[in-house]
Amino acid sequence: MKTLGFAAILVSVCAMAACTVNGGSGSGGAGGDDGEGGSDASTTTSSTTTGGGEGGEGGGDVTNECTPLEFEECVTCCQDANSAEVEALTKLTFWHCGCEATIRCAQYCDTTDEATDVCGEDGVVNMEVDNLDCETCVIEESAPVDSECYDAAYTACGEADDCQALTACSDTCE
Repeated sequence: MKTLGFAAILVSVCAMAACTVNGGSGSGGAGGDDGEGGSDASTTTSSTTTGGGEGGEGGGDVTNECTPLEFEECVTCCQDANSAEVEALTKLTFWHCGCEATIRCAQYCDTTDEATDVCGEDGVVNMEVDNLDCETCVIEESAPVDSECYDAAYTACGEADDCQALTACSDTCE
């Protein structure tokens, strides 16, 4: 599930907030076909395990410290925990939504002027240039829920070693 919107990423890059972490309690896992679920457990400050119920069958669910949070807080937490990956996803979004020759934003982003050319060779994006027309177009192009270029960037992020932790985390947000 694609859970990160590019506009939200731009906001989070500018204003990173601290992530709230669950205080040591958790719930048993459910899900997978062949594994066993976890058991409910909480810990005290002396690290003794107390309580506990049986978890569900299976065990394929992926969770992290952000998962128990509400959706928007979970996404923000994932972005905060993976700030380097946010930068990588931002570059991928500019590439897929602004530099691909078939996308309308290429006219603004892929220029011949070194001062405004965002699009380099072989997927390299120059984020140091000042090109408001490109930025505005990319935000507009990537914002819709069904944005093909953003989906392509998100998929590429999930496949890239320097970005996949962000998508893995955000995919656990509900």
